[in-house]
This record gives sequence, C-alpha cells and structure tokens, in this order.
Amino acid sequence: MSDQIVIAQQVDARGTRCPVPLLRAKQALKTIAVGDYLEVLATDPSAKADFDAMLRHLPHGLVEYQQGHETPGVDRFVILKGDDHDQ
Repeated sequence: MSDQIVIAQQVDARGTRCPVPLLRAKQALKTIAVGDYLEVLATDPSAKADFDAMLRHLPHGLVEYQQGHETPGVDRFVILKGDDHDQ
C-alpha cells in the first residue's frame, strides 16, 4: 500500500510521550487537505492504542501502521484526513 500513498506531511514525534504525538498529529491534520495523508513517527509504546482511541472519535482513518519502521522501537502511522467540517 505504501507505494500508492503520497505523504502530504510528516510528524516526527520520536522521543516524546503521550499526549505529545497525538497533539502534534492533530495540529498537522489541521494544515493538510481532506484526502491527504499524514505520516507520524513515534517511539511511545502506547502510541498505537492512543491513536486508535483518538481516531475512533475523529473523521480520519489509520490506513497503515508499521511497528519497528526502519528502526526497532519506531512506529509509523499513516493517517488519511477525513472531512472534519463538523468537528
């Protein structure tokens, strides 16, 4: 799937803990267009559960998740921005 995705913006949240990766992702999502992809790199062990919980309440979707992306301990999230007009 990665070869079809063009990343509009990347958030590097490595070395931070919750809620920083979520806050940085939410800020970045405000700056990209609906239908664009946001990539987030995180090292927080709870990031997957945190993003899953956050995205349940937002119109955006997690389209790709890679544990240990390029480096052990670094997780990669690709989020598709949904229509947040009503958010």
